[in-house]
Amino acid sequence: MVATSAHHVVRVTVRIDVVSFHRDVDLTLPTSSTLSEVFPELARMVELPEVHRPWQATTVAGAPLDMNTPLYQHKLRDGSVIVLRPQELVHPPVVRDAAESLAAAADGAASLRGLDAVTSLVGCAVLAAAVAPFIGVVAACAGAAAAAAVLGLYSGSRLLYLAGALAASAACGAWVAGPPAQWAATDPALGVLAAAATLAVLTGGGVLVSLLDAPTTAASLTTALLCAAAAAGAWLPSPSAPAAVAVTGALLAAAAAPGVATRAAGLRVPRIPTAGEELAAADGYQPDVDARARRARATLAGIAVGCALVAAPALVWLAWDADVWATVLCLCVLGAVAFHATRHHYRVPRVALSAIALAAALACGIAAARMEPTHPAAVVLAGIVGLACASAVAWAPRLPDLEPTTVVWLERAEAVALVAALPVAAYVVGVFDLVRGF
Repeated sequence: MVATSAHHVVRVTVRIDVVSFHRDVDLTLPTSSTLSEVFPELARMVELPEVHRPWQATTVAGAPLDMNTPLYQHKLRDGSVIVLRPQELVHPPVVRDAAESLAAAADGAASLRGLDAVTSLVGCAVLAAAVAPFIGVVAACAGAAAAAAVLGLYSGSRLLYLAGALAASAACGAWVAGPPAQWAATDPALGVLAAAATLAVLTGGGVLVSLLDAPTTAASLTTALLCAAAAAGAWLPSPSAPAAVAVTGALLAAAAAPGVATRAAGLRVPRIPTAGEELAAADGYQPDVDARARRARATLAGIAVGCALVAAPALVWLAWDADVWATVLCLCVLGAVAFHATRHHYRVPRVALSAIALAAALACGIAAARMEPTHPAAVVLAGIVGLACASAVAWAPRLPDLEPTTVVWLERAEAVALVAALPVAAYVVGVFDLVRGF
């Protein structure tokens, strides 16, 4: 309808809102009248309470209406709502000069967390470097790691304790492996096993004193387990076995991460009784389900980060050996992770899985460059992977708009790559040669 009807009247609802007085009044008003002309009669009709501030008319959204302007100039339609309330005092804006504006902009910018922990780490490193010529590098690193861990426990610094745990693990592994000049075939693997065990023990200690949170704990334990599995691959016949075991373990851990994180957080799917079953068979309500969900997301992020920390260098190690089947394994990992990484809901797991996929893509190029004699298939595959990665800025924005059938086929290809990675990894680690040896 237009602003005025055929009889030059408009039908409106006047809503009065003041303290505890709330009233809606339907009125038919001439469009040539003003609200100030109608207000006295309206006040008597609804018995408005007396207030010490002038009345103000607004729309429902809060836009002011001049009470001395004819209604037709407000372009009110039939059914419009006019709100009457006392005028609100508007505080004048605070006028600041340049110095006050800079001070206001810098409010909170000076707060910086972790700088004291980094300073303590540098101090421990300096002390270790100073005493290393007298007691040896390994002993100096162990002492610095112990000092950093103790300082972390004293100050409650997660960064300081974690750095101390990593340094202690490295020192323990170096001590078990011995000098590089005297290494036997399995000495590095024994060192890695010792380092992984030390990291797991220190991580457990940090959890007991409530110093390490869920993502840090999950990342540390995942890294320790995958490193231990990679070290166990040193006793397999293939020289690429440790890297292949690490890559396969990271792939399986990433696939199992959602279920592990859900169980670790104590989340469970509610059990609904079937027809005829007693209601007592239903699961109880979890009052802290939101906190458990946040813990599950944090644990998932930690597992993904641990997988990326182990899988990325292992993929480069595989490519450096320039073996054909190792290159095929890198391609399988790329196919199993790439599409899943682009569609992950959470930021940290998406970045971690993308790092694994990009490391696999880089490994394809390294393998093609180091393969002697150069294999045409490896060069073509590396070119396809490189072209797909280089054009990511063109096709990545279109991924959310893919057709459902296209998504289904990509998910099938992802499943095929994941399934194919297992027998290829078994061949690379030398399982078939081991079976033939018996």
